[in-house]
Amino acid sequence: MNHVLRELQADGRCSEEGSHELFFSERPAELAQAQAICGRCPVRSKCLQLALQENMEWGVWGGVIFWDGQAYYRRRGRGRPRLSEADLPVEADREELLEMVRSA
Repeated sequence: MNHVLRELQADGRCSEEGSHELFFSERPAELAQAQAICGRCPVRSKCLQLALQENMEWGVWGGVIFWDGQAYYRRRGRGRPRLSEADLPVEADREELLEMVRSA
């Protein structure tokens, strides 16, 4: 895994942005920033595939938030969700993510 991770870091936008802390933040706004960086990354699907295969516990990998071993599309802040976000999915299905990676 180490050589694959080094390869991803060398080619990924996460290393260019100089914002490693964003990818392991506990703040929803910073996690959303990390996801935006992933959205422009050329190795996004490889990164997500690695995270799924290695059962990553924490961090933003391939644009998906891994929190306590569970995959999420987004993290909500404290309190009630905004009305505009009420219908958006929060939790991601690992099988759907794996299928997405396979089809990429």
